[in-house]
Amino acid sequence: MAELKVSPAPEGTKAAEAPLLDHETRIRTLETTASAPTLHQLATREPTSFHQATIYNGLVRANTPAWRKYGLLAASIVIVFLQCFVAGGFGIAVGMSTCSEQSECTQGMFCDEGICDWCASYHKPCCHANATDTCAIDFQRKRLMGKKDREGMCAACTSSKGFETFRDVGKDRVKSMRLEDWLTLFLASLVVSFALFGEIRDIMLCDIALRDISTRREVPRGWRFAIGGLNFARYFIFLPNIVLSITALVLNDGGTVKNTCLNTVAVLFLVDVDNMAFRHGLGERVRMEAEENVGVRHLTDDELRTIDAVKLVCVLAIPCVVIVGVSGFNLLGNWFGELTAPLPFIFVVLMQRVRAHGLIKGSCYGLGWGLAGYVVFWLWFTAIITLMVWQSQGEEGFEG
Repeated sequence: MAELKVSPAPEGTKAAEAPLLDHETRIRTLETTASAPTLHQLATREPTSFHQATIYNGLVRANTPAWRKYGLLAASIVIVFLQCFVAGGFGIAVGMSTCSEQSECTQGMFCDEGICDWCASYHKPCCHANATDTCAIDFQRKRLMGKKDREGMCAACTSSKGFETFRDVGKDRVKSMRLEDWLTLFLASLVVSFALFGEIRDIMLCDIALRDISTRREVPRGWRFAIGGLNFARYFIFLPNIVLSITALVLNDGGTVKNTCLNTVAVLFLVDVDNMAFRHGLGERVRMEAEENVGVRHLTDDELRTIDAVKLVCVLAIPCVVIVGVSGFNLLGNWFGELTAPLPFIFVVLMQRVRAHGLIKGSCYGLGWGLAGYVVFWLWFTAIITLMVWQSQGEEGFEG
């Protein structure tokens, strides 16, 4: 039997006459030689998220079953709602957690009707030896406070230094932070800024995908409002409350190296919820198809420059807000963090609008969206506090 010669090149060419590599050398060459087109495709492909998979199955993929299309949209809404609710509750509950006894509240706070409330200066007269049956806290709650509750408040708010308000305790915590604590807080805020930028990049990719689809076909109004509303909530409710949580944890638990590192890891798991839902919540065929087809279009140079500019804003603004929120506690107390938490994302939206529509028109659009987002942030913040107080009062009334 004649020996067959196998060559990758056509017969009659110089390449065909060249000796073939031995089996071991060919395998080693295949393993060590990179495929440039494949690497370029992988390098330019953006990561796929659950929300991008929702847009693909709902607006791009043909013959998607209705139950899957609207099921994924409903799941995206539920994921964002839970992220906003838990992040908002986390940022508030750090300083106003539920309690059943005084020992469950941190220093500078006392257990008041199932919620840890701040020790305030108007509570101090209630702890005087000659205090009457009615004091400032009674007027605040519009009903008399029992002697046992008043004694518990005075015991929780009084230390060896005398009566200490929450602001006094917070000032002491900030003053006790050393250089290594501030450097750790700065590093933690950088980690947070990178994680939040990843969320913002996903929001931008969803906007780009929706805009591209709109150029090819008409997008239903309900889908536009749903995706736009989700992105708005992520910008101005979810992400600011993550920043607020970092600041609140330092002021309530202390800014030591250990507390800062552990608390940062505890907060950032919320940012990865939608990615975990994509990796593990979707069916394998749905996930693989989304990974193959979502984000195939390469981003334009202008879109890449916008993403880079957003990254710069996040890296600069978020650490500044965290550091200033902690160090500025002496100015306005704990409310300073709430006032500054949405600012980085207002800057992000403003910068995006300016790049898209020009300086004057973009500034008007950006400031309008930023102001609306700031109002929504405070409405959500107020709603969470109201819900917590209402639940605690309802439980107290039920027990009574």
